[in-house]
Amino acid sequence: MAQRGLYQPQITDEHIRQLYQWAKRLQMPMTRLVNALLAHGLARLEQGVENVNDPPAQTYRRRTRQRKENA
Repeated sequence: MAQRGLYQPQITDEHIRQLYQWAKRLQMPMTRLVNALLAHGLARLEQGVENVNDPPAQTYRRRTRQRKENA
């Protein structure tokens, strides 16, 4: 349960959709996935590995299967 007066940032709908899909694939609750991702990201920030001023990496997109043509 959220504490009164605690800041709760808005997460974009696109991120929510991606988190939902990943949580389904990994068969885990979204909250556990988000907490794991945040813990990993925060640890990397503290280690100085990540620079939050850099633009985000290109979005991962699923490859579509190409139909094999009978040659």
